[in-house]
Amino acid sequence: MSIRILFVEDDERIRELLLETAALEGYQVEGVASAEAALELLSPNSYDILVTDVTLPRMSGLELLQHCQRLSPGIIAIVITGHGTIDVAVEAMKRGATDFLTKPFELDTLLSIVRVAGERVSRNALSSSGKGLSGIGLIADSPAMRKLLAQVATIAPFNTTVLVTGETGTGKEIITRSIHGQSPRRARPLVALNCAAVPEQLLEDELFGHVKGAFTGAQTQRRGRFEQADGGTLFLDEIGDMSMPLQSKLLRVLQEREFEKLGSSNTVKVDVRIIAATSTDLERHIANGSFRSDLYYRLNVVHLRLPLLRERAEDIRPLAEHLLARFCANAGLPAKTIADEVLELLMSYHWPGNVRQLQNAMERAAALSGASTIIRPGDLPEEVSGGVSSSRTMSLTNSPAVSSPAPLPDEGVSFDEVVNKVERELLLKALDKAGGNKMRAAKLLNMKRTTFLEKLKRLEIEAEVNK
Repeated sequence: MSIRILFVEDDERIRELLLETAALEGYQVEGVASAEAALELLSPNSYDILVTDVTLPRMSGLELLQHCQRLSPGIIAIVITGHGTIDVAVEAMKRGATDFLTKPFELDTLLSIVRVAGERVSRNALSSSGKGLSGIGLIADSPAMRKLLAQVATIAPFNTTVLVTGETGTGKEIITRSIHGQSPRRARPLVALNCAAVPEQLLEDELFGHVKGAFTGAQTQRRGRFEQADGGTLFLDEIGDMSMPLQSKLLRVLQEREFEKLGSSNTVKVDVRIIAATSTDLERHIANGSFRSDLYYRLNVVHLRLPLLRERAEDIRPLAEHLLARFCANAGLPAKTIADEVLELLMSYHWPGNVRQLQNAMERAAALSGASTIIRPGDLPEEVSGGVSSSRTMSLTNSPAVSSPAPLPDEGVSFDEVVNKVERELLLKALDKAGGNKMRAAKLLNMKRTTFLEKLKRLEIEAEVNK
């Protein structure tokens, strides 16, 4: 599915940069300069993600957040500000923002946040359409994964608390969804919370909710994740990052299945299955006093350890093909195959980032290969390919536009003039091919956007293009 994003930013230069960057990632984008203009566009299912600056001409981005869920239920809000303080972050989260960025920020950081939000949108769409597990893409050709999925099938029908461990990128949330999808609770909500992604001051509110007047700004009652997951499953990711006071409160909920909202003395009872996950060593945290041993034993009723990608080599090829096909379909690219030499590189690499790194590598390869239907070694990230130059760069180098210079004359030549001429021709050709889009032109040349802009300015192409 195509993810729709609305950017609200009054600085035209920044807004155009954000739109250009997101569009190149395959998102459907639109930008406005004010909260008032955004309100006119927001409606049910109009946008999946909202990215808004806090400081806007009249109505602020924080005020805009108050209207978002009413006008566009389910929209994911990301807040950007040049004045990053804890108070602003807390207020943004209270009003429904899922992430908070302080200027100046790296575009890659924003894209990572947007990508996570987009995955959440896709998961929600799959869940609401009843397709559930069909979009998860569990690949289990290896003995390690077959054993793991057999364990999942065995424990899924019961209400047993589960602890899922494994390095970042091994697929802990996918396994959680598989457990929930095979359980009697599958018709009820699966609610996820990343404990490491929420500031400590907000985590208790996220878990248990609050009543009206519980604190300044609490104008309405709010249901926490436990209430939202009643009758279903609550997935607590990165549980090792939870503070000790909250661990005590969580232990009570696990034991009694009841809690109090912030600002209330009334007990709320819930029927929730808990699945916790961590990429850290909880036993080491217990030893250094940062994690409660009694909570660990409550969580560790059934322990599922996810294998590293390099421990399940039989899954690398089918995973790569699956991830490539899924990205091409979502991005509107032609179906692509993976060359044999690329498969050899994928199989020989050690994958420290596990499946998530493989996913990023295949998405990059799909984007860089452009209209080509074959993934070549040069399309892979350098750490995977071992420094093989891009096939597209090679074809450019061998083209007439950048062919080797004529034989060196006896009187010599100006090296700088020759290099500048070749650079100029390449930059102009890339701009022409990209329809004037500088970000896309930079990608055609495998160049950082900042480097591309610096070269445009140095070679006085910027002024020529903007005439």
